[in-house]
Amino acid sequence: MSAVMHLSPDAARTPPADARDALRVRLEEAALNATAVRAQVLYDGWLVRYAPSSAKRVRSINVLGLSTRPLDERLAYCSTLYARHGLPMVLRLTSIGPDFTLDAELASRGYLLGEETRVMSMPLAPRLAARGDLVFRTVDAARFAAAVGRMRESRPEHIAEHQARLEGLAVDILPVLAFDTAGACVAGGMAVRDGELAGLFDVVTDPGQRRKGHAATLVDHLLALCVEDGATTAYLQVEPQNTAARALYGRYGFKDCYAYWYRLPAEQAAA
Repeated sequence: MSAVMHLSPDAARTPPADARDALRVRLEEAALNATAVRAQVLYDGWLVRYAPSSAKRVRSINVLGLSTRPLDERLAYCSTLYARHGLPMVLRLTSIGPDFTLDAELASRGYLLGEETRVMSMPLAPRLAARGDLVFRTVDAARFAAAVGRMRESRPEHIAEHQARLEGLAVDILPVLAFDTAGACVAGGMAVRDGELAGLFDVVTDPGQRRKGHAATLVDHLLALCVEDGATTAYLQVEPQNTAARALYGRYGFKDCYAYWYRLPAEQAAA
């Protein structure tokens, strides 16, 4: 998956810093738990993930705390690690820190700004079950990864990595597939429960079944499951340029909570 590089003066501005409050910190923690991988190492306040995946969040450096080693030493260590595994080096930074100087330091070294993602959240309340003709089935990780991979046209090795990652999570997952009256799988999505928080991940519609309201009905169903399971706050991640998805989630009450984005060396602009 190619990065969308922001090179214009306006687009090169990183999102403003947000207050590092308890909810934002918990959401970031829950999102990391929901995307945990075995291929990772902690290094001087950085969580370095190197899973063989198309998803950057599982093959990037996540800043968990302040570091003691010089930045160039940390970057050299990570560059060597990623090269050893045949992956580009990507750093994931958030508007809630904790290292609020890192983005500017990377920019001064020529690191390019990659795509931004917004983390949206909303308080949960009891809701009616989803209406419509779709039939929902909670499935295992293997079936879910295969179905979502088919709808995304993912490569076989990425589907296998997705399945293995889901099977290895320590938090509870609810992988759901939606079927139409003819029995065809038209959409899929997953809720990940972590204490009082429930994240929505991998919400995807079959390319031939879009603009029929399937995603909205599926989100309704997932949110109802989250409430039944005792969650009090839901969250999800969406790119700011995905206006259709943001409009859909906004109708449910989701609001922007914080942002994250990527930095990568100029020679790896297509990572």
